[in-house]
Amino acid sequence: MSKGYKSVLFVCTLNSIRSPMAEGLLKHKMASGIYVQSCGLEAGDLNDLMVAVMVEKNIDMSGHNAQALGDLGDTSFDLVIAFTQGAEGAVRAVFDDSASEIELWETPDPTIGAMDVRAMMNNYRAVRDSIAVRLEQKFNI
Repeated sequence: MSKGYKSVLFVCTLNSIRSPMAEGLLKHKMASGIYVQSCGLEAGDLNDLMVAVMVEKNIDMSGHNAQALGDLGDTSFDLVIAFTQGAEGAVRAVFDDSASEIELWETPDPTIGAMDVRAMMNNYRAVRDSIAVRLEQKFNI
């Protein structure tokens, strides 16, 4: 694993699509070798399309409990990855005094635009697959 990270936090605007996708993907690839959490600036709600595209990769996210950054009890993460500039700013404020490495992985919101379900599913898949590639590169998995 790259740099020996033992704990990783993924942060987005809401904890409903990108950050839980990343959490699920990394947990799936790393099994129990790393502590992984996700949160949003606000908790948000479980997103059914996110759950559906993760099932396509044999990852069940139906039990995901969304949480907000301010609700985290533990802020001692080796690596914190934000998916939006707004999330990055909040992360830098919260983790300012810590030794956490902070990265911005700007990732588009798959819900933007008026689309039919097929187009939306393709957007969700593209975001999922993009995050998966970044994780593979970062963690050599």
